[in-house]
Amino acid sequence: MTLYTECFPGQARHSFVKDLMGKFRSALSAFILVIGCALLPSCGGGNPTTVAPPVAPTSVTIKPSTSVSLELGKTQAFTATPATERFSFQSSNPSVVTIANNGQACAGTWNSLTAPQVCTPGSIGTAEITASTLGVTSTPVTIYVHAPITNITVSRVAGQPQTLSDSCLSRGEKHGPESWLFQANAFNGNTDITSQVGPFTWQQINPAAAANIVTLATPPTGAPGCLLNAQGQCLNQETVTASIPGVSQIFASASGFSGQPITVETCRVQSISIAAAGDTETHTSFLVNTGTSTTLNATVTDIAGQHITGVPLNWSSSNPVSVGVSGSNTGAIFGSVGTVSSPTAGAATVIASCTPPTCNAGIKPSLPIYPQAAINFQVQNQSGTAASPTVYASTTACTDPAANPSGASCTPTLVAIAASSATSPFNASAPIALPASPDSLLFDSSGKAYFGVDSGRFGQQGIMIFDGSSVSPVISAPGKVLAISPDQSSVIISDTRDSSNQVFVCTNCSAGTRTVTSFPISGATAAAFSPDSLKAYILAGSNLYVYSKLDPLQTIQLGGTANDVTFHPEGGFAYLAGPSTSINAYRVCDNSPISSATLTTASSPVMIRALPDGTTLLALDPPNVELINLTSLTSVLCNGTVTNTISSVNLGQGVFTPTKLIIAPNGSAAYILGETQAGPPPSRLPFIIVFNISTQTPSAISLANSATPLSMTLSPAGNLLFVGADDGAVHVIETATGSDTQQVTFPFPTNELCFGPGKPATQVPLSQIKVVAASQNGGSTTYSYAQLSGPPLKVGESITVSSMSDGGNNGTFTI
Repeated sequence: MTLYTECFPGQARHSFVKDLMGKFRSALSAFILVIGCALLPSCGGGNPTTVAPPVAPTSVTIKPSTSVSLELGKTQAFTATPATERFSFQSSNPSVVTIANNGQACAGTWNSLTAPQVCTPGSIGTAEITASTLGVTSTPVTIYVHAPITNITVSRVAGQPQTLSDSCLSRGEKHGPESWLFQANAFNGNTDITSQVGPFTWQQINPAAAANIVTLATPPTGAPGCLLNAQGQCLNQETVTASIPGVSQIFASASGFSGQPITVETCRVQSISIAAAGDTETHTSFLVNTGTSTTLNATVTDIAGQHITGVPLNWSSSNPVSVGVSGSNTGAIFGSVGTVSSPTAGAATVIASCTPPTCNAGIKPSLPIYPQAAINFQVQNQSGTAASPTVYASTTACTDPAANPSGASCTPTLVAIAASSATSPFNASAPIALPASPDSLLFDSSGKAYFGVDSGRFGQQGIMIFDGSSVSPVISAPGKVLAISPDQSSVIISDTRDSSNQVFVCTNCSAGTRTVTSFPISGATAAAFSPDSLKAYILAGSNLYVYSKLDPLQTIQLGGTANDVTFHPEGGFAYLAGPSTSINAYRVCDNSPISSATLTTASSPVMIRALPDGTTLLALDPPNVELINLTSLTSVLCNGTVTNTISSVNLGQGVFTPTKLIIAPNGSAAYILGETQAGPPPSRLPFIIVFNISTQTPSAISLANSATPLSMTLSPAGNLLFVGADDGAVHVIETATGSDTQQVTFPFPTNELCFGPGKPATQVPLSQIKVVAASQNGGSTTYSYAQLSGPPLKVGESITVSSMSDGGNNGTFTI
């Protein structure tokens, strides 16, 4: 009988032949045979078993698979696949590189190939490493062995074709994207060892949040000085091609050593112009219906004078509730394409800006570029009926002695006022408790509300954020809310009441990952963000502070107190109300004043706003209102200029102090609240001043019940004005007719002190009565009276009685 067994799988087979009838009859032989079969799974049943010989792999791959640069005495690990095989590694030049059985290569000689530990430096040169198994060998990998590198330089290769600019690469539509060829050289001391080093690795350093400013690629062939590998590729040269406008740095590395970076630039954006698809750039105002969309094309020119495409512009809207915009930077014709939507009635201006760090990245200080003009959209409802908004009334300064001099009990609350349909009356919802008493209230474009507080009260309170259903405090940022960035990412808060006056910038404030940064700015009273949210101008007395997401805080001394600040809708210019009797313009890109654009006013301007037409500003300097028209505007790099004209209209109310200024969404009117200088305390104007901007004529709206307005807000469509008044009600005014159509009251039990939207705080409403009779019974007096104004009298309140014919009945009594 013949029996085959495979005692060591994967190695050579051995045959054992046993002739049971004759040749090997010793007991020892039989014993060995029996034991062998008992231990081997391939033995069994006495039947012959055949195992096929191993199959060689179709290919062998070695890693790293590209050329390697090694300093003398350094090592490199190699692996091979498929991993199920056993490999042997070979070096084509053992005097330069030896490789151990486990794939560890030494730029020199190993002390042992089976247990390598010490690599002794050998000769400079090259060697090819391969791995093989079962007759199959990998593609060789070249190892370059060289002396230690002490420096790597990167320089532009001479003799290249001329580019449009010697300082930057344009990605222009006609000549671009342009490229430069760079070369790396390695040194050992003063000796150039580039030819020994082999392949260089090239990398770029981009500004944070920026895409690749340039693209890097290894050229297949190169200029003089190029060292070629076996595949004809340059080992020490790299092609750098323009990609995104901005400044980057590139550097080369070899054998773990990196050279010093050098600066390269894709030509920065110089100017932007916007036009509706199929229209001209001179047409900048559009009337559209809700539910429609408009395509805007942005033409972008770089400093090489080339129109460039694929530019990551930032599209933004001044009122995303009514006019939304999104951008695409993948087009092959324009620099960027914006799609404007019109979900609800209202108005807004739309711009496309080159805003760092995504565009003009890496330039210090930052260099934003704004369009030549903003595009204005007026959105009208197709049905002609505006949607019914939700407005909010809140307590105001319960803890403020000026608002609550008696210290009456006051629970801070927020109340929503809404209507079920456009034709239904408005009603107040159940109140929502607030952690603290607010002194300011601003909404961002997403509908989140930010309440300011008068003081941190030793770390016990801070601003509050309302998301539509619940309120959460930010204890680390107390103060008055001055401004919210258009992109909703940043909130500016000014704390002027606590001992350490300061300004807080809360980033991602409504998220759990918020960051609160404090700045030593004392007495900040006004702030505004640029339309692209990159910068904010903050006014504090006679100083202008410039906050930037990228640059350090800048302080500009004004020489006097400025009262208010706004940004031109185009984005490139900011305007200050003041100092003194002047309006001053600043260039946003470098925050420099434009003296030629300074305007003189009759009185000191108190408030200033931009109109949605994109060309007009409105300033209040009572008794006048000023209209500033931008007759020309040039925004090219950081050399933009603007020319203004100013016209003045007397509002007919004498000198007063404005407390609230609202511009109608379509720019047709301005609504003004104020107080006179008489007092103390100052006396409220008993009406709303309305200034018709198109006709430049003033008028007034009075409230029902002879109520005095204290605060107000305007619906997104501009058709309804909501006014908090001293009668404890919110009055609903139709702006088209000036009619006070409804007075929303608060029927739930509450202290009337605490209701009335806005700032300054609602004063305690006074009740006036006319006593018609009085009778006395012991120590009590009973009065019969008729209610003249104010809320009904309540048990426990105090009342002052005067002008009684019997002087003994005059005095202050408890009901």
